[in-house]
Amino acid sequence: MDFTFGSRPQPPGSCALQQHPLYGRALAAHAGQIVAFHASDKGRVQASAQILQRRFGPLRVCYLPRGPVWAPEIDDRSRALILNALLRALPPAIWIAAPESTGDSDHYRSAGFRAVMTPQHMAEMDLTRPQSQRLSQQHGKWRNRLRRAQGGGLDIVSRQFDPLCDLPLLRREAAQRRARGYAALPQEFALSWARCAPDATRLFLARHDGQTLAFMLFLLHPPFATYHIGWTGPVGRALSAHNLLLWEAANWLAAQGHRRLDLGLVDTSGAPGLARFKLGSGAKPRPLGPAMLRVTGPMRRIPRRSWAAGDLPLAFRSLCL
Repeated sequence: MDFTFGSRPQPPGSCALQQHPLYGRALAAHAGQIVAFHASDKGRVQASAQILQRRFGPLRVCYLPRGPVWAPEIDDRSRALILNALLRALPPAIWIAAPESTGDSDHYRSAGFRAVMTPQHMAEMDLTRPQSQRLSQQHGKWRNRLRRAQGGGLDIVSRQFDPLCDLPLLRREAAQRRARGYAALPQEFALSWARCAPDATRLFLARHDGQTLAFMLFLLHPPFATYHIGWTGPVGRALSAHNLLLWEAANWLAAQGHRRLDLGLVDTSGAPGLARFKLGSGAKPRPLGPAMLRVTGPMRRIPRRSWAAGDLPLAFRSLCL
């Protein structure tokens, strides 16, 4: 099997946003070094991974989110071999991994990782189901808000995201983020993604009397799509604009052939209202693997308390969403 760094080939299977080549290109513009790794056998890619590398003084940190992406036919022995080859090929570092599934966690443990956080859950909407079935899977209160929004005189506009013209929307969302105290990727990420691939964005706006009351921005990485950020003002909340925006976006994405919409983490303790909104829309929670940690080489001598996941610099943890 051949192991290669540097290029960003198309992953050998469907993948989360964090392992798509566009994610690496967008982050590389402002967030540090992105290392692209892939393993191939007889010219066929068997696995790919994108690793974000950062330095904090003498510490090198490698973050591997929701990867590697495996070819469908690859077996457990080959997965363990590839993961160990990846770890040996890079310099000693503090490794943080977020496996895509609980099953992948076993391969990480065999490579010396230990779990430091319990598994988180992603909200995923199956877009292959007929529209009528997706409607019936919504929670009753959520569906009632949708119907109220449909009769509220809102105009829904859908188009590509424009990094220049839509910058004021990002500023509204940034202000909302500061007021509510939640974390998200910096606005530079959305701008960089849109510059790399403008046709891989879709912006949905709810307008009334010429005013934008709410918006949602989605990033496209077929056959999946991911909700990125959104904003709404007081009038938009009163009219349940986000219910209508998410419904219209899901219908548009399904018509374009997307099979799944990722709505992000379900945080029932830190953001219970947002969790209810995601699950009320008909999305289903799916567990990821636990956050895992491994320290290689001389860095094993660093006191444990200095490399615990909770002590990592905030600037780095903000990129690990």
